[in-house]
Amino acid sequence: MTITLFAQTLIRKSERALTSAGLALRNGDCDTAVNRSYYAMFDIVRAALLRTGIAEDDMPRTHGGVSEVFWRSAVQSGQIDPHLGAELGRTESLRIQADYTGEEIDPETAAGAVEKAELFVQTVRRVFSLDEPFPDHDDKVSEPDIEAEQSQARSIDVRSSWLEEERRQARENWLRLRQQMN
Repeated sequence: MTITLFAQTLIRKSERALTSAGLALRNGDCDTAVNRSYYAMFDIVRAALLRTGIAEDDMPRTHGGVSEVFWRSAVQSGQIDPHLGAELGRTESLRIQADYTGEEIDPETAAGAVEKAELFVQTVRRVFSLDEPFPDHDDKVSEPDIEAEQSQARSIDVRSSWLEEERRQARENWLRLRQQMN
């Protein structure tokens, strides 16, 4: 599969996930609405990373890795507003709550997640020109900016700590609820 086909597949998956999120919300399935909102965002981020020149084989293999690379390449570069960029992590935390805890997502929170996912996906598509054909990446050559990379790495460490704390709290909540149910 070429990078173009993979990116197109991710864009379609993102669109389907957004559609599913809206349908789930209308049907009162708030947990699924949040889950599908997150995956709409996650897949469009992966397509955006491909647009930046990351090869399919070099794509991070974890959700946290994808999030970190997106934060560095899109948010820290100024292409995506930090508040909007942070929605990926917030929605992931809600997805973890919806998927792995006994707590149900309330309708207002789910509606907010769907709305933010729609804005996020639309913005990422526009900023990264995901509706345009992908260029041939063979002719792209760039020099690494060591100072910028070091600064970005320090910022990623801070964001990674925050995201790990969110994940840790979600796991603790899940375990606490599980113990209460037993």
